[in-house]
Amino acid sequence: MRTKEKKKLTIRVDARLLEQAKTYAKTHDTSVSRLVEDYFSKLPKKNNKERSSLVQQLTGILPADVDVEKVYGDYLLEKYG
Repeated sequence: MRTKEKKKLTIRVDARLLEQAKTYAKTHDTSVSRLVEDYFSKLPKKNNKERSSLVQQLTGILPADVDVEKVYGDYLLEKYG
């Protein structure tokens, strides 16, 4: 297994935020660098917006022939009269 090359990154953050991050990292047996790396790895790979997991779960749940706008309009009429 080939390990990925690591590069140094220097960032500036609020001192209190850095202390919170260090405390969090220590209590979770990791490093601030690893926290940042994990965060970066979760960023979208493409420039388009990623769908949230809820949207992904709901995609395709309605039959294709359902007129969503009509159903929603009927709902609003019933709710607000």
